[in-house]
Amino acid sequence: MMKPLTIVHLSDTHLRPKGQLLNNSIDPWQHMEQALLASKHFAPDAVVLTGDIADRGAPIHPVVAAKLNDYQEELECPVISIPGNHDPVGSVGPEFNTRRLSTGPRGANTVHEVMGLRIIGLDSGGFQLAQGELDQDQLNWLESLLKVPAPMGSVVLLHHPPVEASSKERAGRGLQGPMALAALIAGSDVRAILCGHYHQAASNQLLTTPVFMAPAVSYNMNPFAPNEILEEPGAGFAILQVGQKSVNWTVASTEQFFSKSKDILRPAPISGQQTAQ
Repeated sequence: MMKPLTIVHLSDTHLRPKGQLLNNSIDPWQHMEQALLASKHFAPDAVVLTGDIADRGAPIHPVVAAKLNDYQEELECPVISIPGNHDPVGSVGPEFNTRRLSTGPRGANTVHEVMGLRIIGLDSGGFQLAQGELDQDQLNWLESLLKVPAPMGSVVLLHHPPVEASSKERAGRGLQGPMALAALIAGSDVRAILCGHYHQAASNQLLTTPVFMAPAVSYNMNPFAPNEILEEPGAGFAILQVGQKSVNWTVASTEQFFSKSKDILRPAPISGQQTAQ
């Protein structure tokens, strides 16, 4: 049986011009670099970045595209990006997604195929707006793609989740009119929808399709105090494994990766023995 395909899922890097911190303490470039380095551990078949590449429209996209293309060569897999509501219209252009098979009605609409798994990038736009949307041209394009199933099915990338946030503080900030998308993918080969935007790891369903919302690479919100930013020592990301009959989604942190050498050098105790504390 074929081993599951592995997709490393990054989101919401919120990059500013070099030297500018987020929340006066977070270096977003360092967080992105750490996440890309940690992704090597999983030998990914693809890396995806589901939007908010920039913070508040910062003009960093050409530099980011070059860096992601370098990692694409180093990881020997496609690095696939879509824009979010912090990315100006057209900022995720042809310098991104250089291994795409085709492009849709918007420049960030792309199709990639990895060992039979089709990955479709959608652009929910919404620059400087509370919600995102998919226009009819994109929906028609997606419908035409899904008429022909892929051998391992499809994964859809979308910045704005087509489901509500678990926190009432972020209510009404997802995708407008999500049932249009739900009706389109019902009965199709779509295995999962990967999103970001909410700055919290979460999972849900759009009718019967799993929706996975990655933690932000930059910073995440405290579920116990939804308006507070968590003080995290590392960058958050997720790993999606797509098998022939299952999908598995796991959340990780670069803190776990960079501290692993301290943990794995200590051998497990032999049964019946105790280790000194």
